[in-house]
Amino acid sequence: MPNPVLGDRYEIQKQLGKNSGRRTLLARDLQTQGFVVIKLLSFDNETEWDDLKLFEREADTLKNLSHPAIPQYLNSFELNLRNGKGFALIQTYVNGKSLETLLQGGKTLTEAQAKQVAKALLEILVYLHGQQPPVIHRDIKPKNILLTDTSGDRPIQVYLVDFGSVRAATPEENTNFTVVGTYGYMPPEQFSGRAIAASDLYSLGATLITLVTGTHPSSLPRRGSRIDFGQVADLSPAFADWLSWMTESSLERRLTSAQAALQALEQDQTRNAAVAVVAKPPDSKVMLNKDANALEIIMPALLGQVRLRIDAQEISLAQKRLGLSKGRPQVGRRQEIRSVTYTKSGDAPRLAIAVGSQQYELGEPQSLTAAELDWLAYELSTWLKIPLTKS
Repeated sequence: MPNPVLGDRYEIQKQLGKNSGRRTLLARDLQTQGFVVIKLLSFDNETEWDDLKLFEREADTLKNLSHPAIPQYLNSFELNLRNGKGFALIQTYVNGKSLETLLQGGKTLTEAQAKQVAKALLEILVYLHGQQPPVIHRDIKPKNILLTDTSGDRPIQVYLVDFGSVRAATPEENTNFTVVGTYGYMPPEQFSGRAIAASDLYSLGATLITLVTGTHPSSLPRRGSRIDFGQVADLSPAFADWLSWMTESSLERRLTSAQAALQALEQDQTRNAAVAVVAKPPDSKVMLNKDANALEIIMPALLGQVRLRIDAQEISLAQKRLGLSKGRPQVGRRQEIRSVTYTKSGDAPRLAIAVGSQQYELGEPQSLTAAELDWLAYELSTWLKIPLTKS
């Protein structure tokens, strides 16, 4: 009996998965003869409006993404099924195994392997969270991470799949929301419908804890609000601290960006090193104002001042001379802040914020003392929750 063909083009080979009105199918594209994945949503009396909304959002999101570690959108269409209508989403096929399959086989990852997976996924998240508006996956877990065949000398290739829970992060909070995600891997804020970049970091951290312990996060003991995995996994102090940092229940204590998390991981940065308190020099004329939503620094300069402001949306650096604006201010997206670097070498220490491909330098040469730059470096690193780079 011949295999069924969807859309006069896609010959079904087998079913890969099934979940509440959705089926995931492996098919052959009769035009290209290559394999594709079809996600099929069936419309029936039990289909919820939110299911269709999430399905359409996944298709719309994938159309605008282009990353080698994310399955590529190929096509989507409505079709007639035996029990009514349906909606099909066609994606490129990744010939790999999920990390959930690895766990079900009784295997766990070493610290080195977990770090390799973490770096690969953080690079994907840097890309997703750098979109406009940022794309939040909302369902990172072992099942949604694929590894290609790692036999031989080929490097491991990590893929992030299943964008069925994806949403765009916007400044406005949703009043009508759908709680999506997977228990154990969801951060607390996601239970109330809120999802930001740091939410994906929590899910990634919980996933990595599962991969090194072989135990679901909900089955691990708790120390207060933290996942207590120290007795189950043999990890270096720096990596264990980094995982705890990623999975802080409080957003105020959690790493806030994939770029900051990647930098902290690569530098073995611990939280204690990142938050060594530096006080404002008593004779400084620099003014700093901050709250949970914005930070502003006003620095004296020759015949004027320099003003740095960072809020939830953007970063701006502007100069004034004799009360008049000097040139156009530098303006960038808060989401693109990559690092805070303090350079002490040479005669004049420098403090710079990397924003995308731009550098925002604080203070003209000799206008700020080393003590003031030390203090501002600490304040910026702490408020942005980005590890400070010193050179």
